[in-house]
Amino acid sequence: MAMAYLRFTQTLNPVLLNTGLLHLILLFVFIIASAFDHRQLLGINLWVKPIKFALSIAIYCFTWAWIIGYLPSLATQRNFAWFTAVALTFEMAAIASQAALGRSSHFNVGTPYNSIVFALMGVFIVLQTLFALYVGILFFGVTPGALNPAMLWAIRLAIITACIFAFQGGYMASKLSHTVGAADGGAGLPLLNWSRRAGDLRVAHFMGLHALQIIPLFVVLLGISSVAPVIWFSGSYFLLTSALFYQALQGHPVF
Repeated sequence: MAMAYLRFTQTLNPVLLNTGLLHLILLFVFIIASAFDHRQLLGINLWVKPIKFALSIAIYCFTWAWIIGYLPSLATQRNFAWFTAVALTFEMAAIASQAALGRSSHFNVGTPYNSIVFALMGVFIVLQTLFALYVGILFFGVTPGALNPAMLWAIRLAIITACIFAFQGGYMASKLSHTVGAADGGAGLPLLNWSRRAGDLRVAHFMGLHALQIIPLFVVLLGISSVAPVIWFSGSYFLLTSALFYQALQGHPVF
C-alpha cells in the first residue's frame, strides 16, 4: 500500500503537491493558534477563516496536481502550476496576516492598506480562475488515452463548473458582503458559518468550487465508464448549485 501511494504521488505535479502539503501544515498551525488566541470577528474566532482556506487550498492544489498531468503541453502544466501556487499562497498569506492583526481580509476597505490587500487578493484569484478556465477549454482538445472518456468529460465539466461559480466571488466582492437580507455574521453552521437566518452566497460558491472534486469522484466511486451519466450528473449538479445561488439571492437560508 505504501509503495502504491508513493508511485501515485510521483505522478502528481510537484509544485502543486508541495503547495498543498504546505497548506496542510498551515492548517495545523492555524488550529493551534485558534486554541490559544480567542479573539473574535463577527462572532467567530479570528482563525476560523484561515483554517477553512488552508484546507480548501490544500484540496484544490492536490486535485489540480492530479488533473494537470493529463494536459499534453508541459509548458502550460508548468506555468499553471507555478501561477496557481503563487496566487493561492498570496491569498493565504493575506488572510492569515489580516487575522493575526485582528482584521477581516475579505470586504475590508476601511483603510488604504486593507483596500489594497483586498484588491490584490481579487486580482490574483480572477487571474488564476481565468487561467483555470483556459486549461478547462484546452481539455476539450484532449483525446482519451490514460483517461477513459467518462473521466475526461468529468474533468472538463468539473473545471468549467468550478470556474463559473468561482466568478460568483466577484459578485460578493461587488456588494462587500456574502449575506443577503442581513448583515454578515451572527448564527451559522459550525465551522462553515453559513447563515441560518438569511441568504448566504457562500453556499453556492462552495458547492460550485468543489465540483472539481465531486464530479470526478462520481465517476470513480460509481465506476462510471460511459459519458452520458457524467453529463447528466454534471448538469444536475450545476442546476442544483444555481438553485442554491438563487435561494441566497432571495434572502433565504439553506438550513
